[in-house]
Amino acid sequence: MAWFGKNKVKNTAPEEVVEEPMLPPPPATNQAGQRSMQDHAEYLLGLVEPLRPFGMGLLESWGQVICEDVESLVDVPAHSTALVEGYAVRAADLHDESGQRVETMHLFQLSGRLPVGAVQRVGVGDRLPPGATAVLPEVYVALEGEQVRVFETVVDGEYVRSKGEHLAAGQPLLRRGDVLDDRAIGLLASGGIDKVFVRPRPRVVVIGSGEGLAEPGRAGGEGEASVANSYLIAAAAKAAGAAVFHTIVGTNDEVTLAQAVTDQLIRADLVISATGGKREDYEAMAAALGTLGQIDSAQLAMTPGRTQTFGLIGEDRIPVLMLPGNPVSAYVTFQAFCWPIIRKLAGADPRRKLVRGITTMNIRSVPGHTHLLRATTATESGINRVTQVSRPHALAELRETDVLVVLDADTQSVATGQHVYFWELN
Repeated sequence: MAWFGKNKVKNTAPEEVVEEPMLPPPPATNQAGQRSMQDHAEYLLGLVEPLRPFGMGLLESWGQVICEDVESLVDVPAHSTALVEGYAVRAADLHDESGQRVETMHLFQLSGRLPVGAVQRVGVGDRLPPGATAVLPEVYVALEGEQVRVFETVVDGEYVRSKGEHLAAGQPLLRRGDVLDDRAIGLLASGGIDKVFVRPRPRVVVIGSGEGLAEPGRAGGEGEASVANSYLIAAAAKAAGAAVFHTIVGTNDEVTLAQAVTDQLIRADLVISATGGKREDYEAMAAALGTLGQIDSAQLAMTPGRTQTFGLIGEDRIPVLMLPGNPVSAYVTFQAFCWPIIRKLAGADPRRKLVRGITTMNIRSVPGHTHLLRATTATESGINRVTQVSRPHALAELRETDVLVVLDADTQSVATGQHVYFWELN
């Protein structure tokens, strides 16, 4: 017991300090300290990598990006079959050594290989006997007991659906990077494929938060637009191909918010915050996220969505984006930044195609800013005619919007009849 009376040597070595991983260096800014929309989008894409692929059943893989080249495992059809009612024949037997058409052939009625100089009765879709290379239609012959009189001849392959005519074993079906739509899945099934190697749907958690916020239809809920914000973004994420989890936290208490976000990280590849319309709602969530990881805020030379808050949270450094409190602004910002991230996580091309159209009205922009304008389109004689939505912040009119016009920072105005470029939303 004397051991406990000895003087213990204190460990004077300094404790190791584990530094939190930092966000990557930010992109350059303009003289006003603002990033361009494109630079910020590329920066955010650099925070994520495509999800790890795994084998998935055909129906479960619908809409996903395939991660391997796939070849048919079977021939379709598996055997050569008759296209018409008639007689299976070896086409070379229809002519004698001098090249003249034979007059009669023996009717073979047993199973097995077709003998030389014989024919066998077949119906539409029947498998040809081994040795047969063509089908004599009924109108080409006349049955006379066990003999068949021949009036017309056929060549190899005539009136036959050949083995592997539709698909041959080993034939390429899909290439890596193809999207599995309904037709692709049907093709894979016909080729004998039951599972494919794909990236899973990105799991996106959309959190609506704000003081007094409640689900639609529940008594006591306040700020209907705030509730609409998170529902709108959750639906947009689902339309982008994500598996969406939606939750509402009706408080601005930072501890409660931080715990609510933490509870969701186990099922999140991306977290999107869609707060209420009040500044206090946004600031409370930003503060809560700041306790969970590396969070930053940037000013962008874009309209709408000038302020962007983002970061990496939790042990797994899950990306998080905060959208504006105004639902229309939140939706536009989602299309600019969240949509590309979801696409990259899924292994799809995150770049959005710009489509050209002609404006039907004068449009004014914000000098020095990339401006995203909601608009509708009508196609006339192959020309896309673009009309700006009259009330840019009206949620009711968002339903009619089918494109976002992209005006670059150098564009101050566009006159009627001039070209503009837009993103399609549908």
